[in-house]
Amino acid sequence: MASTHTSAAFNAANTAARARGVASSTTSRPIPIVRQHHRHRDPAARSNTTNVIARAAASVATAETDADFRAAASGEWEGHRVYFDATGKAQLIPDRFVPPAFKEYGVDLVDWQSQCAMNVTVEDGVYARELRFLPTQGCEADASTVESEEIRTLPLDRVAPAPSSSSLAPGSYSADTGDLGTDASDSPVTVEHCVGLDTTMKNGEVVRCRVRVQQTVGQASDKQEQVADVTAWKEYYYEPFANAKSLCASCGGPNKWGEYPPKDKAEYTGNEWEGDAWDGFAKEGDDGAATVMLPSGVWCERRTNDLGGVTLSAGWLVPDREAVYLAPVRDVDTHLVSVRVYDGEGKLAETRFIKRTRKPAA
Repeated sequence: MASTHTSAAFNAANTAARARGVASSTTSRPIPIVRQHHRHRDPAARSNTTNVIARAAASVATAETDADFRAAASGEWEGHRVYFDATGKAQLIPDRFVPPAFKEYGVDLVDWQSQCAMNVTVEDGVYARELRFLPTQGCEADASTVESEEIRTLPLDRVAPAPSSSSLAPGSYSADTGDLGTDASDSPVTVEHCVGLDTTMKNGEVVRCRVRVQQTVGQASDKQEQVADVTAWKEYYYEPFANAKSLCASCGGPNKWGEYPPKDKAEYTGNEWEGDAWDGFAKEGDDGAATVMLPSGVWCERRTNDLGGVTLSAGWLVPDREAVYLAPVRDVDTHLVSVRVYDGEGKLAETRFIKRTRKPAA
């Protein structure tokens, strides 16, 4: 992933990168299939023609799916970003950024208000402009103040969109910045999971929310891939892609999530869950396994697999309501999972997307 990071003000952003980001998505058109009628044709020729038509139809379906993914993943997404160490401990926002009121009352902050301007195109792949805002005490201004931004791009051949059959929200995906290293001197690789859920409210409004989890993977001295740190976002879609032309409000945006405790592993298992098959969490004591329980139902994991490599996963348990004191907005609790399987040479062997649901306790 080509990545640049700067602490300069918003208006000093890289002009060339900004121009590249505003490129509009290219919609793929179905390939027309023209059937020719022949009075005489042997069976082998008919069979060959049928296979060609089937392959063409599959190509059309893939193109349409890719176009749907590009459109759904693109947009302006606002929320909060939290940094964690390898054990899942949230990293405090540095004291120099914390407003005096929070210091006075001894309030620790871990949630950076964030905005992701994402645009996915055939030409440029995934373009993401990640903004991080200074913490505020109340609504101090009409718009937030940008503390830093990162512009990164990722070619589409490193991205695996969630298929429509997975029932995850359109725009869900997993990706990486390259094959995993095989030597301690190799550069770390960033593996990203994005799982989304769309909720139709009683007034007919569709609220789109997603969680992104990035695992930074490097080689340890024993030549075992280890997750060095984790970064995660909980984000809501609020408008079409505009390359952050308008900034989200300074009042904090959607609710913070990093300040809440993790859920117990038992919450994710049990016979009451239905849907796609899931292997569950790695067992305690498994060689090389590390499950990290993050706040607000988010988690990630690293484990070894039968291919001689590692499997990297992330998930999000979404309850039926936004808070225990609020009425339900969904009929079920939902557990979304993204899985990326790497072989012994560090190459991607498989991706999976899983959705499971259960009726909430009465």
